[in-house]
Amino acid sequence: MIQQSPENLLIRPGQQEARLECFHGDNSFPYMLWYRHRSAAGGQPRDMDLIGLLHYENADVEKTFATERFNITGHSKGRAQLTISNMKPADSAEYFCAARSTVCHLLRLLYKKLQ
Repeated sequence: MIQQSPENLLIRPGQQEARLECFHGDNSFPYMLWYRHRSAAGGQPRDMDLIGLLHYENADVEKTFATERFNITGHSKGRAQLTISNMKPADSAEYFCAARSTVCHLLRLLYKKLQ
């Protein structure tokens, strides 16, 4: 079972950083993934965006989030953190973590190298 905290996080004006934590106790999951889900205009749901993943202690942040503002740390077989710095109104969203035993990581790396 995955536990994410805090359940709700309200950022006040002037607050510069948000930190979310994810925990699971299953050693068979070497990957931990972080997602962002924002609402579109009118409150309609949008697709989930993969922020990045953690493979053991190695973070791989997606290109669209690969700024110094989004940072993934920790260990995928236990506790990991997503830190968002220099908060902006566009960061308002639901953030989710997930744990997996496998990820199509090699295919993604191959695709990146072919670009």
